Amino acid sequence: MRCIMRKQVRKMWKKVDVVFKLKSPLHIGYTPFKSFVISPTRYYVPGRNFWGAITRRITEYLYEKPEPWNYKKIGRQVMEGFKFSYFYIYDGRVVYFPRYTKQGLRYGNNSEEVTKSEFERRFIGSFISTEIDSFSRTAKSGSLHELEFINNKTRDENGNLKDVKIAGCIWIKEGTKIENKEIILDNKGILVEDFNTIDELILGGESKYGFGHVVLDSINQVVFPEYPPFRWKDPENVKIIHGEFLPAHLKYSKSLNFKGDVELLTGRGYYDPNVLKKGGNESKEDKGREGDRPGAVISIPKYYFVPGTVVINGGEFKVEWDGTLEVRKNGK
Repeated sequence: MRCIMRKQVRKMWKKVDVVFKLKSPLHIGYTPFKSFVISPTRYYVPGRNFWGAITRRITEYLYEKPEPWNYKKIGRQVMEGFKFSYFYIYDGRVVYFPRYTKQGLRYGNNSEEVTKSEFERRFIGSFISTEIDSFSRTAKSGSLHELEFINNKTRDENGNLKDVKIAGCIWIKEGTKIENKEIILDNKGILVEDFNTIDELILGGESKYGFGHVVLDSINQVVFPEYPPFRWKDPENVKIIHGEFLPAHLKYSKSLNFKGDVELLTGRGYYDPNVLKKGGNESKEDKGREGDRPGAVISIPKYYFVPGTVVINGGEFKVEWDGTLEVRKNGK
């Protein structure tokens, strides 16, 4: 009897380069170790935010009155078939990657970069609010709150007002389906049936202030990355050589020599998506929180190298569903 061995065919990933225009300011909240701003924003959008926004959009298209488990089921399917890069501010000429250089933290690319203070002057704003006591009609004690955000408008070198955009990419695995509905890619976007999942999204926090509204600006017109700070054949084979910068958070490894920074990375949601990715074996505590408000569950924090960090000897890495990187092979 002959035993016929069939070679397993690895499914390919299709890369879609995407630019969104900010219709309103954008707040990507996090908790830094030190900050004078009560609610600071990240200066880029992690892939996890896109996973959440697209999961919500698809779920609410497929279900008229979705329940928490509907979001969870669709979220798992999106994790399996999509990968999201980090998205960075784009002014129509330059994608502003963070870069740890000999001169300190800079933003930009090989042809043009700016200091952190110049970057903040161009793109970052904040406002202060306070709660008013209904009896005294004065500010409540301890209610002063400062919120930082990415502006949706900026001025060019001639003083002209311009839209702020964010650029990145999304990978779709060959043959991906959501609830048995084929994912279609065309020059309009990423479609489920005739529904464009990315023509507009709500990203980040403070939506009560109208923040986080982005609309699709272009598909496959701005190649991400704009310049080659890293090289990838596909999201499972990213190569970074000496002197190049991390395009996303990289899971910490003590075997790597680096120039940059390290932070604890976590997030809030209805459940921990990293547990969901592993098969949904949530703790009793997490299961009990299903259906609560967003942010009821905090995912387990882990150490990561921050975007812009230089891995001294380079290496080969894999992009996870949320855009974070894991080491496949260290450089020499």
